[in-house]
Amino acid sequence: MPAKPCFVVKNKFQIAQFENLARAYPDARYLLLRRRTLWKEFKRSEIRASEIPIKLVDGDNVARIAAGSDVVFFQTLFSGIERVKRPLVSVQYGLAKERHNYGEWRALADMNLMFGPYSADRVAHFSPSYGVGNIKFADWEPHRAAEGRAEAKRAIGADPGKPLVLYMPTYGALGSFGELIDSLARLAGEFEVVIKMHHNNEIKGRSWRGEAKKRGLTQLYSGGADQKSLLAAADVVVSDFSGAIFDAIYARVPVVLFQDDAARRVGVQKFDLSSIEFSRRSELGVVCERPGELAAAIRTALSRPPEAIAQVEAVRAQLFADAAGSVARSTELVDRLLQGDIPRLTSPQLYVREAVRALTVSRAMRRQAEVPTFCQRFEAAVMKPILRIYSAVTGRGDEDD
Repeated sequence: MPAKPCFVVKNKFQIAQFENLARAYPDARYLLLRRRTLWKEFKRSEIRASEIPIKLVDGDNVARIAAGSDVVFFQTLFSGIERVKRPLVSVQYGLAKERHNYGEWRALADMNLMFGPYSADRVAHFSPSYGVGNIKFADWEPHRAAEGRAEAKRAIGADPGKPLVLYMPTYGALGSFGELIDSLARLAGEFEVVIKMHHNNEIKGRSWRGEAKKRGLTQLYSGGADQKSLLAAADVVVSDFSGAIFDAIYARVPVVLFQDDAARRVGVQKFDLSSIEFSRRSELGVVCERPGELAAAIRTALSRPPEAIAQVEAVRAQLFADAAGSVARSTELVDRLLQGDIPRLTSPQLYVREAVRALTVSRAMRRQAEVPTFCQRFEAAVMKPILRIYSAVTGRGDEDD
């Protein structure tokens, strides 16, 4: 009998990453964590219409609700994870920002399902880890023939006669949208320019669309858009410190990495100079450090010599197991985990897990202590303004008589 899993998710990006695996289980469901910006990203009708059931949860009840499942899949640390008693399986979603992706939180997982040998090796000291492939691409094999690209361009309304530049930045202070938007707009005569925004920028606001449209760019896609259809049409991907670099490498699309003043960005979103998107950037694609050099970098990427292509292929083989079998490999490993056939955690791994769990509990308690109580919020929002009005009208303060 197939396992009954739940998938803890925070946004549409994580749902898309899990979708192929979730479909392999008849009784799968998503546990969608409540957050302040939830309704900026989701419509209630979308949640009700989801083919795979979606239940809204929070840090207080996620463990109780997850207890009704055989196994709990997750992609990042989530509130309440320290109380989950069911087997936890982490599933890799990205390769960039290694300090986060290979961080100590992986010790909370009973098993880590990673893209390939490179990533599995980096978390194997936390718990059993296996390179299964990128589950997001399990149902897709990229075709790089010119005819296929032309057809894919037509499918998204792009000119098949022009090279297509697909820009996929990361978010926040590591992102490059503000620095590159003018340079991208100047490419429009020579290239088709398509922008797929990072999902975190989408959640925080959509002013980027207005900035792009103001410059004449109209092929604009949200963070939850179908990445496969865009990669199939792309002749080159422009990115920065984003995991999209590696999606392009998997799809065998040439990459331009815009990375200006990387040393200044150390510590932002746990980025450091040892992370693969920077430390091995010359193996990943063409590096550009000034906006004015973007067009030249794109032309260089489009005319790569055979040795550069072979170098990227070698990196691809190291990073990715074959995605075509990733779902079957994952479900087989989960079955083995539930049957007790996966090696148990060693004593050192258990010590690290205990420390991480204790730290997670401590952080949760600190956050809870920082949240104002209802009475405190009521006092701040209602009583203090009333007292200020009373003082202004009567000339009396709120001191004792």
